[in-house]
Amino acid sequence: MIIPFDEVVSWGRACQPAYQIRRVTGAQTAHVFDWIITPDAALRTLVESRLQGFFARERLQMGPEECVVDAVSDVRFQHEFPPGADIDAKHAEHAPRFAALVARWRELSASRRRVLFIRQHAWDPDPRETAQRLRRALDLAAPALAYTLLYLTETETPPWGEARIVNRHLRQPAPYDWRGDDQAWSELLAEFATSPASRSGVET
Repeated sequence: MIIPFDEVVSWGRACQPAYQIRRVTGAQTAHVFDWIITPDAALRTLVESRLQGFFARERLQMGPEECVVDAVSDVRFQHEFPPGADIDAKHAEHAPRFAALVARWRELSASRRRVLFIRQHAWDPDPRETAQRLRRALDLAAPALAYTLLYLTETETPPWGEARIVNRHLRQPAPYDWRGDDQAWSELLAEFATSPASRSGVET
């Protein structure tokens, strides 16, 4: 299947999709979900709210394993707040970058661009239902966007046949490596005709 896209955007669950998108396509433009941990419901909450209040200081609190989390969505900021760091100082350091990324997301979601969103299923029990919910959230938040959601699972699953959703199995390396299996990702993205996103703007 060959589908042309203007942009390929990571929807997490963690850093692997963003890393592999950059490795395979050469794109360097940062997006808001690239390097944060987003449980399934968290991503849906953020899309539905159009990132209202995202990274607001009053919503940040210490979560499990000394990881700062957003109390509203349960997004986890693994890289911005090293163990023992002053949360206020680190928030002030990263707030301008996240504000620019939020603005980029809102501009993209208001556009008519052709976008491939790549999402690794996180921890909800039913991947197909989770993907359907994400589709509904995006349809409401970005009604003009021409998109496909590439939804990746770690188990073999027959094609769902869902509108705007393509589900694929993605093998992981053993032992596990957060970057994923380069060959598996190369094969996966070779299925889609993609053009690198703009290299200008906010970078991480």
